[in-house]
Amino acid sequence: MEHEQPAGYFSTFSIVDPDGSTREGHGRTQRRNRRVFVCIPCHRRKLKCDKAQPCSRCVASGAPSECVYQQAPSQKPESGGEPDTASRHETHSTRQPSPEPSRPGPRVYGATHWRSIAREVEAWPYIEGSDPQWHPRYQQLLGLEGLFPSLPSTNFPFGNAFTFSQSRSQVLENLPPPQVVNALIQSYFGTFESTHRLVHKQEFSDELNAFWINSDQLSEQWLAQFCMMLALGCQASPSRILASTGRTAEDWTDTLLDAAQFFLKNSSYFSNPSLTTIRTLCLSVIARMMEIVKGGEMTHLVFLMGFVVRMAMTVQLHRKSSLFTDISPFEAEMRKRIWVTVQLLDLDIAMRTGTSYLYREFDADPPLDINDSDFQRSEHGWIVHPRWAASGGLTDSTFQVKLASLIPAMTEIINTVNSPTRPPIEHEKVRVWDSRLRQKLQDAESVLSLPPFGQNMPPDKAKTQVHFLRVLVHRTLLALHYDYICAVRAGQFRDSTISVMQSSVALLRTHNIWHAPSRSMSASAATSGASGAQPRGSTSSATGLFDPLEQSISPLSWLSDLCHDDFGAAMQHLMLTLRRGDFDNVKGGALPSRSGASAILQQSLEYKRVRACRSIPHFQEYVGLSVSASCLRSLNAGEPILPSLLEVASQIEQTVLQSRQDLLWTQTNNPFSGQAGLPPDPFVFGFGQ
Repeated sequence: MEHEQPAGYFSTFSIVDPDGSTREGHGRTQRRNRRVFVCIPCHRRKLKCDKAQPCSRCVASGAPSECVYQQAPSQKPESGGEPDTASRHETHSTRQPSPEPSRPGPRVYGATHWRSIAREVEAWPYIEGSDPQWHPRYQQLLGLEGLFPSLPSTNFPFGNAFTFSQSRSQVLENLPPPQVVNALIQSYFGTFESTHRLVHKQEFSDELNAFWINSDQLSEQWLAQFCMMLALGCQASPSRILASTGRTAEDWTDTLLDAAQFFLKNSSYFSNPSLTTIRTLCLSVIARMMEIVKGGEMTHLVFLMGFVVRMAMTVQLHRKSSLFTDISPFEAEMRKRIWVTVQLLDLDIAMRTGTSYLYREFDADPPLDINDSDFQRSEHGWIVHPRWAASGGLTDSTFQVKLASLIPAMTEIINTVNSPTRPPIEHEKVRVWDSRLRQKLQDAESVLSLPPFGQNMPPDKAKTQVHFLRVLVHRTLLALHYDYICAVRAGQFRDSTISVMQSSVALLRTHNIWHAPSRSMSASAATSGASGAQPRGSTSSATGLFDPLEQSISPLSWLSDLCHDDFGAAMQHLMLTLRRGDFDNVKGGALPSRSGASAILQQSLEYKRVRACRSIPHFQEYVGLSVSASCLRSLNAGEPILPSLLEVASQIEQTVLQSRQDLLWTQTNNPFSGQAGLPPDPFVFGFGQ
């Protein structure tokens, strides 16, 4: 894209030949620049737009602020002077910044929303594209979003998955082969289930065995949950697992998400919700947080989470199980487990969207600190084995027990800092909460480092859980100290500045751990205690559902995608402290030097680059962080900002166009056949791990 191209115009050019030169080198191919008279979201989704401001479709999708139109070309003054008044006014009126009064009065976005911290840095006019000189190039970057695949339906998981009628058997026939299904389920239990506990392994193994024998035995609600687990398993599985199918992880993910919607829609989830319904909805929230649902917006997360919380309250998950005399100890334990995960997701969504934790009145007990194997089958159902009471080490439930003890303090902080009406927390109380959270995190880390009790737990599982708790706590600490590092109080509270520096560095070091090449994880990543799943129609199988695969576990990029906004917030906070020179006086101790902090920031930005083309939200986040980092370099060097930004814009374009080329390559070649050479790095275009 040339700099002189009118702002807001989409070029019809060859993705395969983006430079515009033909194979024979006979010059550039013809391109035509045309203005598209629809808003950018409707253009991206290929929907009819009524051209209102905002249009009805953007209003219906819950994202009126995203309704942006392309700019009309403005004539350059012959004298080379400033654009005329009308042109300048149109440039600024297209993307109005969301209203936000000065601190400490009411605000639209809470302290945890990315806009809040981004507004504190001098790069904000460039991040939102309101600078007149930068705006045309910024609009061209926005136009790149049209190259990302997007679905017309944004109602996941309640939308119409198929444009034509499908039967239950037809949808089931399109699932992966049994051996791939078993591997994906194993991958799910070794990853997402370790941090967001919802399912009991042995019970699910029995249900899956029944599915292979006769799928008619299972309800639509269970099938919806099953397909969601498979879709998430695709995000954490090594690429070789799906290689034999001839399809990419992204293709399978789309198919499985559609299948999950189909089964959920045909179930009685609204009239007769069950624990399986809540599990499926929680998995849907995780899928949206992973950004694997195409066509979604951040506001959709808030709507979906509100529905999940209300549904969980409908089945009384927030109440003590002792109030219900007709449920078994096993069901009572599953209810506790699911409720903690609902709370965790609610907290995550509140931090990501700058909103409040939805429900604070509950008296549910935390889960028992026991292993899954402590539940035994009997003729009366699942019963609790008495040995759990003697547990003195690490169990399957230890992580959730510690998480449940942390959630109340974190939710109180998030609700306070994200409230549009509450005054800032008094600084003395900030210190108390900071100390309390850090102590609780230290206690959890010490317990999760104990030897496992009565089981063969993979050593990396507990480490991952510790790192996940650190992400939650440090993201909360960033929000806790926000009011005391913002511009109106900059430099007045050194202890808050130090805390923000420590939490930012801790988050980005975790980011590095989750992306860095790792050793093969223990082969028992998803072992212990479950009988094997059978091929459909069979009653025996040589490969168990949770038997180890001879494979290397890829880096934890699935978890990095799940927490991508946490690392983005840490990067913005770190850039703010670097710009203010807060690292200049650091000498030794736990904090790195200024150059060390800059290196940590640059490494995380590179990780954002290699994941940028997974989805539109990943791309938008990468653009904002790249612009911020570019402005930081220019300001610190005393150089003009715009030349550096234009160079960054070209790099962003190259990243996206290279990704699309790689996508076309995989669609026209079988990268696993051995005839087309080695496949491109899957991190580039975001397929699998």
